[in-house]
Amino acid sequence: MSIGASLQSLFQGKREKALGVSERLMLRYSAKGDEASLAALFDLHSHKLFYFLKVLSDSTVAEDMCQRTWIKVIENRHLFKSGDNFQAWLFTIGRRTLIDEFRKNAKLEYNNEAVESFSLSELLKNAQSSVEDDVAKGIEKDVFKACIQQLPYKQKEALSLQFEGFSLAEIAAICGAEKETIKTRIRYAKDSLKTMLEKL
Repeated sequence: MSIGASLQSLFQGKREKALGVSERLMLRYSAKGDEASLAALFDLHSHKLFYFLKVLSDSTVAEDMCQRTWIKVIENRHLFKSGDNFQAWLFTIGRRTLIDEFRKNAKLEYNNEAVESFSLSELLKNAQSSVEDDVAKGIEKDVFKACIQQLPYKQKEALSLQFEGFSLAEIAAICGAEKETIKTRIRYAKDSLKTMLEKL
């Protein structure tokens, strides 16, 4: 191996070490079509993607949108570049896929879907009457989810992305909005949640 090739290999190795696990897997899949890398990415991110989409729609729609999102990942793998954040890239595709579905299907709107099997009033009533700690903890989690569902769509979207660990800049990029706009949406969302939870 020539000195030039050795240096190139060394620098490539350093770049890969600087990348996260998901980014390395995606670059490997993009370059070589390595199905094991794609499977690993699915295991790492499918649950988070599903939950994010479910918060913005419902279980049935979220499951369908997840499948479509991963198909788009496969079809557009060549567009992923070194330095990209894989989860942000994935969620951007998922969000756009969901919005496209909203636009195509007149039955779906950017609204506040009720939490499956429970209304907020039912959850609050159950939470107040519960006496067992372990049951109460489970209900509190459901109450919190129900409160999130009451938020306006864009606030719910921004807050959910923050819960997934994205920075304000990343959320702004995913949502196609200004950073300050995202900050405002999250602040309003948290204020509304605080007000709802204080009523418990």
